[in-house]
Amino acid sequence: MNNLNNQIINDPCAGPTLTVGCMFDRISLLPEPQYIYRGIVYPSLGVVFGPAKSGKTIFTENLLLSLAAGRETYLGDKIYTPSNRVLIVSLEEFYRNRTARNKKQIESFTERYQLDPSWSDEVYIVDDTFPRYIHSDKDWQLLEREIARIMPAVVVIDSLTRLTTESIEDSAVATRIMKKLREMTHKFGITVIVIHHSQKLENKPITIASLAGSRVVGQELDFMIGVNRTYNNIRYLKDVAYRYASDDTDQVLKFRINDSQIIESAGFCTEAELFASGNGGQMNDSDALVLQYLIEKTGNDESIIVLTADLYQYFIDSQILTRPTLHAALNRLVSTSAIEKVAKGEYRIRVAS
Repeated sequence: MNNLNNQIINDPCAGPTLTVGCMFDRISLLPEPQYIYRGIVYPSLGVVFGPAKSGKTIFTENLLLSLAAGRETYLGDKIYTPSNRVLIVSLEEFYRNRTARNKKQIESFTERYQLDPSWSDEVYIVDDTFPRYIHSDKDWQLLEREIARIMPAVVVIDSLTRLTTESIEDSAVATRIMKKLREMTHKFGITVIVIHHSQKLENKPITIASLAGSRVVGQELDFMIGVNRTYNNIRYLKDVAYRYASDDTDQVLKFRINDSQIIESAGFCTEAELFASGNGGQMNDSDALVLQYLIEKTGNDESIIVLTADLYQYFIDSQILTRPTLHAALNRLVSTSAIEKVAKGEYRIRVAS
């Protein structure tokens, strides 16, 4: 035992267990991490998720086209890629419709940014001979072979549910898929963005709880970006969770999709402003304050009850709102189905199942 202790003391950096100081020295030699976009570090694995027809695919396509075109920003945020080469693995759409959309997008990029037409040679997509599901070892080997051949910096897979013929709610299934994606990310040193469907939100805020599938899915991700669409057709982007960046902003980015299938910024607002009333963000400030408080207090978990006493303490005791103003806001939020009055003096967020 003494000999072992002496060996550890003499070589504290031997590993695989070592002193924290040794790890400090090791990472000091590494370059600073680079971010593809917002909190998407390179390399990493994560999802862009949201309900159907919210704009997930088009948002992600525009991001990859911006990287391939050598753009410095996307929707106002800096972007980075070690290589302009990207790969879009679309498993859901019929190839003809998808390709027609990509053609419009590329033509628009070329004209808008005065690019040499050859820039699109950095954009790779799959054709109609590629499997519609990737679930067998042969399918995964094909995907990895194409990544090894093309050597893209960023890969988009649309969608997660196409990576299995079983239920993504099954933890064993989810574990198997996430392990394969994680291994592929590390093996090729790439960023993998998987498009994933959320639960049906029915005009509700998007949160981690909205992510469909086993809890294993969320645990394995380095980033989660939400794309949502209100019932009055306002689309927005939300930083839901990042492993390697801050995600505590309450601002979301509204966007629209033009005729060329290009994403355009429509300004920032809070998510509460979009859902506290039915007029697309033109709302009473007190409604937004109360809804935002309830979202933060409950984490958008419908099982958590917030008492009127808590609301009084936060808003009235601190003189943020008066008692009549608070109750008027609660009544409006209940009437617009943003929240539910469970019983006298008890409220909760309404979350779609």
